[in-house]
Amino acid sequence: MKDIKGKNILLFLFLLLCLGSLYYGAKQTYTAYESSVDSRVANDISDIHLRINGEEIRQNGVLNNRVILDNVTWVSTHTRAEKISPGSTGSFQLELDPTGSEVAILYELQFVDKVVDDDKILNFGNIVSDDTLIQTAADTYSGIITLNQIQSLQKIHINVGFSFDASHDIEGFREDNQAYDDFFEIHVKVYQYLGETLVPYTE
Repeated sequence: MKDIKGKNILLFLFLLLCLGSLYYGAKQTYTAYESSVDSRVANDISDIHLRINGEEIRQNGVLNNRVILDNVTWVSTHTRAEKISPGSTGSFQLELDPTGSEVAILYELQFVDKVVDDDKILNFGNIVSDDTLIQTAADTYSGIITLNQIQSLQKIHINVGFSFDASHDIEGFREDNQAYDDFFEIHVKVYQYLGETLVPYTE
């Protein structure tokens, strides 16, 4: 009788030990999974907001022409005000508004001009920000918007200059007669910032 009682106690202790091991193993597995969530998954579960000139940018996309061209200032000493021609220059400003974002933001702006795509008319140059902006590729500039900046409702302003190559033998044309994606494009990518170091581009 004592042997049967002893075996039952041993069996109960063994089962208890097994249950404890299963619980501990399951907890460790969940913790490992939770800590390995990458930025793409984090983007899906975190609330990221970034507006550029009023247009909401989520993950990646192309800035809408109406957003950029409303802010274009053309400069030319040899062409009427409503027209541009080879030798004309200009600039526009991008306003980045992260209001409502719950995480720090890493953003990338890719400027697609004639150097990148032969079908484009204009070349970008002299890209200046009132915050830190780092050239991370030949045609890409990257920046970080911190939680402190978001919570203090800070907006980032980037001034972008461009030019119409004077060597082109093209008659001047009116802005409203031209498809604006022929001028240039700006591709935007937005990520949750996870502490990555931005590496400056070197040729």
